[in-house]
Amino acid sequence: MSAKVYTFEPVGFDLFDRRAHQPAPGTHVVKTQPFGCPRNGTMGHCYDADAASGAFYGLVLLASLQPLR
Repeated sequence: MSAKVYTFEPVGFDLFDRRAHQPAPGTHVVKTQPFGCPRNGTMGHCYDADAASGAFYGLVLLASLQPLR
């Protein structure tokens, strides 16, 4: 089973407070769950990784992830 792919479109603090580790707008990402970290969805955030390479990006707002059409 493959992971659901999202397009990263920053909103809120992902847009206002850009970080070097965040993906570029329009990047295809998947949710990932690092060991020992709070579960995805906690306080409206999740961890993401590049959909093609699997490179870890970090913590972003759930609202910044738009389902790939």
